Amino acid sequence: MSDISILGVGDIFVAKRLPEKRYSGFDEIKDLICSHDACFANLETTVHDNEGYPSAFPGGGYAMADPAILGDLKEFGFNVLNIANNHALDYCHKGLEATIRNLKEAGITYVGAGRNLVEASIPKYVECREGRVAFIGITSSYHDTDAAGPQGGIVSGRPGINPLRRIEYYEVTEENYQALSKVAEETGMNDGYKWAIANGYRKESDGLSLRELKFVKGECNRMVNHPLPADMERVTNAIQEARIQADCVVISFHSHQMNGSADKPAGFIVEFCHACIDAGANVIFGHGSHELRGLEIYKNAPIFYGLNEFILHNEMQEALPFEFYERVHQEPSKYDYVGLGMNLRSKGGTRGLSADYKAWEAIAASVSFANHQVNEIKVYPVSLGFEKGRSQRGWPVIDKTGRILDYFCKLSNENYGTQFELKDGYARVL
Repeated sequence: MSDISILGVGDIFVAKRLPEKRYSGFDEIKDLICSHDACFANLETTVHDNEGYPSAFPGGGYAMADPAILGDLKEFGFNVLNIANNHALDYCHKGLEATIRNLKEAGITYVGAGRNLVEASIPKYVECREGRVAFIGITSSYHDTDAAGPQGGIVSGRPGINPLRRIEYYEVTEENYQALSKVAEETGMNDGYKWAIANGYRKESDGLSLRELKFVKGECNRMVNHPLPADMERVTNAIQEARIQADCVVISFHSHQMNGSADKPAGFIVEFCHACIDAGANVIFGHGSHELRGLEIYKNAPIFYGLNEFILHNEMQEALPFEFYERVHQEPSKYDYVGLGMNLRSKGGTRGLSADYKAWEAIAASVSFANHQVNEIKVYPVSLGFEKGRSQRGWPVIDKTGRILDYFCKLSNENYGTQFELKDGYARVL
C-alpha cells in the first residue's frame, strides 16, 4: 500500500458564508487541506434552516448555520466531519436530524451522531486513492439528554451523540469526609436520594454522595476519573471492526475536561486515548478545549489532545432563541439584536472567547501512513486573526510569525517529551 495522507483540524464554529471573492490567505489554507487524501474537522454547529426547537440545555450557546455553509466547507477541502460535541443538540432532535440530512445531501461523511446509539458509534469510511480510512467520533462534553439511546426490541433508539461517560469521584481526607457528611445531614440535601434508594429507584453506592458528586475517604484530596467501561468497550469494538475494513483508523474526540489547566486533558481522556491506540487506532484528533493541548506519541501513534478552533464565528449567529437574551439580561424590546446580546455576554469583548487570544491559535495536523503504520507527522500553525475586529476574524490562515508553532512544540515537549524539527512554516515530529 502506498502512502495515505490525513489532515486533521479542530472545531469549526461557522456562522457565516465565505466571502464571494474569498479572503486573504484562503488559497494557502485550501491548498494545504486539499493536498491530503482524507480531510477532517469537528463541526461544532447544527446546520439547518431553523428546523428544531431550542434546547433547555444548550452547549453553552445556540449554534446554528445556514446549510449553504456545507458547500463552503467542501470548497476548503473537507470530506469528513465529526458532529459529536456539546452543540449537536442545541436545537434538540429535529435540529440534529436536519443537520444529518443536510450533510448527506451535501455528500459529506459524518461521524459521532445518529438516529440511535448504533448509528452514532459505528465507523465511517473515506475512500482514498491508495487505501481506505476509518473515522470514529465521540464526545465527553454533552448534557445527559444529548446521548444517543440504544436500539432494542420494539422501542426505537434515541437520536443523539456517541457519548464517552466517566466514573468520577473525589477522594478526601477523613476530616473533610466527616465535614461533608455533616453538611449533607444538616441541610437534608440527600433526603430525596435516600427516598429513591429505599424505594428501588436508585442504586445505593459506597461512599458519600452530595447530589451527583461522590466522595470517598483517602489519604489526600483529589479528583479521580476513568472512562466508563461500557463506553470503552463500545469504542474498542468499533475500532476492531474498522481495523478489518480499513487501512488506518482515526478517532475524533471532543472534550472540555481538564487537569488543573485548560492545556492539560483530564486523566480519563488520557486513559481513553491510550486504550484506543492499544485497541488498534492509528491516530487521535482531540478538540473542544478552546486552547491548544500538546501532542503525545504513544506506541508510534500520534495523540493530538487539543487542536483548538479552526473557524470561529461564535458571536456571528444570525438568530438566537428567547432564552439566550433572557440569560444575558437584554431588554425585551431589543430581543433579536444578536450583536447587542453578544456584547452583553462578553461584557463588551472583555471576557470569554472573544477576549482570550489562545482560542484563536490552532494547529493543522498532517499524518501520513504507509503499510498500516504512521510514516510522517507534520504540524502547521494556524491563526484566526484575534487582532482583527469581530466582523473580520475567525477565518483560518497559516501563521507566519512562528510564535504559535514554537508554543505548540514547547507544550508538547514539556508535557509528553515529543521532539520536533522546525522547518520553513511547519514542524516535523522526530
